[in-house]
Amino acid sequence: MTAQIYDGYYVEPIEIKTGYGYSVDCYGDIDSDSVIVMAFNDENFDGISESSFDTWSEAVKECSDYAKSVGTTLIQLEAE
Repeated sequence: MTAQIYDGYYVEPIEIKTGYGYSVDCYGDIDSDSVIVMAFNDENFDGISESSFDTWSEAVKECSDYAKSVGTTLIQLEAE
């Protein structure tokens, strides 16, 4: 877990464990209007989620399931 600058402040991520045994760092305040930026171990899959989420747990579940389906792992999510 590494602090990052978010909105001009250093913030610690929220760490959510996936159903696959690894943890994902989540940054920002999430709600159904948030744009979710995804970072994967294989950078070819990095991008923005087309789904909306109310909680980080929901986002980690869906995005880590996607990562598993394409053969990579989810590293980080950020709400914008």
